[in-house]
Amino acid sequence: MLIRRVSIVAALTLVASLVALLPAHAWAPAVASSGVPLPGGIYPGQPGYQDAGYYQYAPSIVQTSGTQRIIYYCANTVEYAPSSGNALRATHDHVLFNVGTRQPNGSYTWGPTRTALRPRLEAGDPGHSPATPSWAAYHICDPDVVKGRFTYTTPQTGRTTYTWAMFFTAADNDDHGADGRFNVVGVALATSPLGPWTIVAKPVIDVTEPGYNAAGYGVGQPSVTSVDQQGNLLLFYSGLDCAALDTPDPSCDVADRGTAVRTLDLGDADAPVLGERSFVTTAGLTPEPFLPNSGRFLHNACWAYDPSRQSFVISRDTGPLDGNEIQKNVEVDRIAGSGIWTGSGAWTVVGQITEAQTGYTWNHNSGLVRDPYGGLAYDRPLDYSGVDVYFATEPGTGNTPPPWDGYFTYRMLHSTSVL
Repeated sequence: MLIRRVSIVAALTLVASLVALLPAHAWAPAVASSGVPLPGGIYPGQPGYQDAGYYQYAPSIVQTSGTQRIIYYCANTVEYAPSSGNALRATHDHVLFNVGTRQPNGSYTWGPTRTALRPRLEAGDPGHSPATPSWAAYHICDPDVVKGRFTYTTPQTGRTTYTWAMFFTAADNDDHGADGRFNVVGVALATSPLGPWTIVAKPVIDVTEPGYNAAGYGVGQPSVTSVDQQGNLLLFYSGLDCAALDTPDPSCDVADRGTAVRTLDLGDADAPVLGERSFVTTAGLTPEPFLPNSGRFLHNACWAYDPSRQSFVISRDTGPLDGNEIQKNVEVDRIAGSGIWTGSGAWTVVGQITEAQTGYTWNHNSGLVRDPYGGLAYDRPLDYSGVDVYFATEPGTGNTPPPWDGYFTYRMLHSTSVL
């Protein structure tokens, strides 16, 4: 992959000058079921929905029109059966998706579940996918979908222009059953948001990333917004914090904590142009109770741009941590656009989604409803008046021992609130 260093400051020419933030409304999240069926086709409210051995989390939601949205998310396709000992086989992450149609009351009904991306898996496995690269052999998760214009060449199709990109986290091993490690950030391309998707042969961010920790998380949890509705993107990703959850460094400098951001020119996906890396400030975020001195930890966030306020909005994990590395609360935050370009500024906490609203102990792995280019979309594209957040829940006490039965209770809700 050709990587030419480009100053992130140069992207300032593509962004309008900062204007004053508009007045905020009171945070009042209304929580409801997502309505999205489990991989086995069981819809919320149907018999067996709560007990089925499937999970779903880490959604990316694209509002394609005023009446349609598509939700992509991480899920298993082999049902976990506690008596069968198939926990490992049942935890291969895939990217699945459903198409939603708006109803007169504003809710969405969801069509059948389909597969967007699947891990390679080993030869002989019933789910073996030889077209998937080896660096995505075990898991493909954390989808984030954006529209643009991207060209890429394969022996099968020649040079093709694609209009959709799906970024994702991929892992090539299972760390002896503990969880996916050696994570990298990949991208797949399609001419329709319904696929089929072609995975670009090399990861966008891989083990050559400065500070990559193969003993820890690696890099992943990508979120992308379009700069020009073509091939120029902003790529946000997690995993490089020296206080990462897996292997905290006692000598960690608090200033090093934060999500990384780069510009990415994916117009020619045969030779992507990756800009210089910066880290996003954590100032103003809610402190984390599990970090020394109430430190702040920005990770696992979904990003959307709000042009009406010249600001970025995120939904992210925060709050007490369980042993499986999920957290109790989803937090929505906002920062002026200039803070992203300069690494300065401070976040404003918009509000949290907690057990008080959901009835679930753990609320995590969220995604904002966005327009095709990564802009905030409340009821429809170009509606910046509120946020619609989809997220996963878990009812248990957390820290469940192997085979992590709590993992198979992840179910998605969504929450709406005006801004």
